Amino acid sequence: MNVMLSSIFEPESVAVIGASNNESKWGGRILKNLLSGFQGKIYPVNPNENIVQGLDSYPSVLDIPGTVELGVIIVPNKYVHSIAEECGKKGVKGLIVISAGFSEAGNEDAELELVSIARKYGMRMIGPNTLGIVNERARLNASIIGRLPHPGSISFITQSGSLGLALAEWTIATELGLSKVISTGNKAETDDVDLIEYLSSDPSTGVIAMYIEGIKRGRKFLDAARNIKKPIVVIKTGRSKRGAKAVFSHTGSIAGSDEVYSAAFRQAGILRVDTIDELFDAALAFSCQPLPQGNNVAIFSNGGGASIVAADECEKQGINIADLTGETKEKIKKVIPEFASVSNPIDTAGTVSFKIYNDSIKALYDDPNVDAIIAIYVHTMISNAMPPAEAVVEMKQKCDKEIGKKPIIACWMGGMGTEEGVDLLKSGCVPNYPVPERAVKALSALIKHRKFLETVKTHDAQAGK
Repeated sequence: MNVMLSSIFEPESVAVIGASNNESKWGGRILKNLLSGFQGKIYPVNPNENIVQGLDSYPSVLDIPGTVELGVIIVPNKYVHSIAEECGKKGVKGLIVISAGFSEAGNEDAELELVSIARKYGMRMIGPNTLGIVNERARLNASIIGRLPHPGSISFITQSGSLGLALAEWTIATELGLSKVISTGNKAETDDVDLIEYLSSDPSTGVIAMYIEGIKRGRKFLDAARNIKKPIVVIKTGRSKRGAKAVFSHTGSIAGSDEVYSAAFRQAGILRVDTIDELFDAALAFSCQPLPQGNNVAIFSNGGGASIVAADECEKQGINIADLTGETKEKIKKVIPEFASVSNPIDTAGTVSFKIYNDSIKALYDDPNVDAIIAIYVHTMISNAMPPAEAVVEMKQKCDKEIGKKPIIACWMGGMGTEEGVDLLKSGCVPNYPVPERAVKALSALIKHRKFLETVKTHDAQAGK
């Protein structure tokens, strides 16, 4: 059945039911967003308008002359059932029901009736009470998000509409690449299980980031997560009693025991994080770096304090500080000042140049004891953030081809003055973080997922799968 979700994410034609010329209304905003990129057929439906945003408008979806694959419903909830019936009769295969006022407002019976209509006609449905969906690859913005995100491999599933909207807008502003943004709403017909199974086979999705308040099909969700090899990073709210109560009043979800969720997530290989920063930090690392082969990291920095902070966080996260070979130390000694340290973490004592970063990182890549590298640059008024960034990107690309892929995580600190270097790291697909702790936690996510995959492979081999 999940194959039919392609009618929602990759439709050839879309009807916007409740379309408006007023772009301050949801029906006007979503139609405008569709017109800004979607190349398929778009049909506005509004019985009170003949022309909507330059397109012929139809009184009903049944009056549309062509086929309609996806229907986006944006009308008062008292009209939703009759419109869903019309969509079913028209042969619509997918629905996105933006309209609210269902189980989240205590109207469970109305929601069950809506699901019944969808299933009667074999339609898949996102919502109700959703802000819509985005598929960057299809240039499809069937949501109220202001613009399409930058291309990327992160698919973001959010149960909170407004938070999801804010986070999507934030990722666009920070140029974090996304594949899909999915506001699940009440998960009445299509829930997290369906979406994970769909994204598992989606070639444009490399990592799944999720904001969850509650899960309806807990066992099936965990089975789906365990069976997918793509990383899943989750922030699960409702940890406190007050938070759990707020979750129920927000989307009607039962939050459940926080300890049970944490244990179940670990068994399914789901990476649970505590903050929104950690959610997207981990997703960014997964989206553009390989998994490390082991647990040993080398830290290279022009600032001793920053490297110590990174080393302390590594210990918290259970990451080993690698013992460098004598050959590696000799190579690095040749390019850093005599008074600088070649012990891991490596501190250049404030000296910065393309050669220092280039030759040192090459030596660390060559070292068989090093599974991953954290490269730190601390900006000062007398240093330039570009040369070390150029060195990291160039050496990363070269070493991946000649030596084999090792993850490299960057931390360019200092804010103003580092912008060009940070932009270069982004363009070179090297994940960058503003402080060492975030860089280490992102690396930790890669290591944890690698360990989970190894555990699953061992278990499957023992089980004869």
